Amino acid sequence: MAEIIAIVNQKGGVGKTTTAVNVGACLAASGKKTLLIDADQQGNSTSSLGISKKNLKESFYDFMLTDVPLKDIIMDTPVPELMIVPSNNDSAGIDQEVAKRDNSGRYFKRLLDERLANENYDFVIIDAPPTLNPLAINIMAAVGRILVPMQAEYLALEGLADLIETYKWVRENLNHDLSILGVLITMYSGTNLSKEVAANLRQNMNSLVFDTVIPKNIKLAESPSFCLPIIMYDPKSSGSLAYQALTKEILDRTAANSEG
Repeated sequence: MAEIIAIVNQKGGVGKTTTAVNVGACLAASGKKTLLIDADQQGNSTSSLGISKKNLKESFYDFMLTDVPLKDIIMDTPVPELMIVPSNNDSAGIDQEVAKRDNSGRYFKRLLDERLANENYDFVIIDAPPTLNPLAINIMAAVGRILVPMQAEYLALEGLADLIETYKWVRENLNHDLSILGVLITMYSGTNLSKEVAANLRQNMNSLVFDTVIPKNIKLAESPSFCLPIIMYDPKSSGSLAYQALTKEILDRTAANSEG
């Protein structure tokens, strides 16, 4: 049974898509058959892996709202063992359509169960939209764990508090099995501000914060323009080493949680 993880944060520009793409790539490179679902209408995960959003025949829209088979929607990526459900602007407004069809908050859960019933993925990584709209709520209601990337700045702490409240509501009302896999500090610069925010976060969230910190790294910022994950674009860069270390933590945490 696949381990399903949503990368969530309602604030844009915190490294959500960067994390989705690079965790997916690192999991695949470690031998785990992985499906990346680009649920963000901006389609940045899609373009980061070299797939033209303009030329898509099927997309996340079809995954959600049509009967097109999954095999006709998923696409190969530059990383063996990593497949993607791509996204583009066609996905705009999916949340309203989902609410019309089923306002229980469990539409995506039923759909995911049906779509993945005969698949053998080890991991499914979902790049959730940067908002707490009905689709994002549906995603959290459907997955086992969420991973929360947050930038090392004080305003991000306020956004995290809002997200935690939403997480608690979803857990209490829609998905009792939902858990936080971890909070990931991204775009860490090593300044006094970054250090203070990281220390504050670790003091309040304790072991939920990953040991790994994702640094600000030019190679990491460049890699999407070359349509490659960082482990293929510059495998020895600090960004690549950080995502490899994070993936090891994810594998350790999911294994420990499964055994527990």
